[in-house]
Amino acid sequence: MRQTHSHWISLRNDGFISLRAALTAALLAVSLVASAQGQDAKKPPRTEFSGDASLVAVSGNTSVTTFAINEKLIRRLDRWEFKQDIGGVYGKTGGVESSNLLRAGERADYAVADHFAIYALTTYDRNRFAGIKARYAEGAGVLAKVVATEKDQFNVEGGYQLTQQQNLIGPDHNFSALRAASDWKHNFSKATYFFQGIEYIPDLEDSQDYRINTETDLVAPLSAHMGMKVSYVVRFANEPPLNAAGTALLRKTDRILSAGIQMTY
Repeated sequence: MRQTHSHWISLRNDGFISLRAALTAALLAVSLVASAQGQDAKKPPRTEFSGDASLVAVSGNTSVTTFAINEKLIRRLDRWEFKQDIGGVYGKTGGVESSNLLRAGERADYAVADHFAIYALTTYDRNRFAGIKARYAEGAGVLAKVVATEKDQFNVEGGYQLTQQQNLIGPDHNFSALRAASDWKHNFSKATYFFQGIEYIPDLEDSQDYRINTETDLVAPLSAHMGMKVSYVVRFANEPPLNAAGTALLRKTDRILSAGIQMTY
């Protein structure tokens, strides 16, 4: 079982507590946005770009280096909205690699009505310390914009997807799954906001195999195009693969806590 001593990334096996906290936050978001007042949000810009990076380097009695980067691009054309995002975390402890995570995704949304859309997506992720050599997914579904005001945007979506998972140890796992997700963004001002998202992916062929991903972000501006971003990501797998030795299951929960600089245009 691996251990990571970075003060910036904490990996713990308490998925139930993380899930309960995420669901509590989601319920709080629903209650808050349900009472939101105001006109519909203004039409968003045709193109949006954001990128953030974080770096922690410690030397002396301990040697820790951790680097994370995230990038997101959104392009809107009439009723279409195209999204592309890439992110990764890499770290070393005592000169030995201790974190190596990469994810990427593409998505297209088509607005059927002002508050309703259909989507198609494809994703890729890799995390060898979680036993995942490569995992691909292709899916489609529907999205409802429950609240869309200047201050609050709350979305609920659901769909179906196919997953092809290549494990480091043991056979590959290909399966069909459902996907349920929601996200809430609250704007304190034009450049300061809070974001909470949660995603639930249950395997239709194995009721004990499901994943829950959550993301919590807080962004405060430093200038017109630069801000400070604090992010907390939880990745929970109820049935993780075997470890590198093939003798035991890995921990169910990975946590990533980061603070860095974000650029937006």
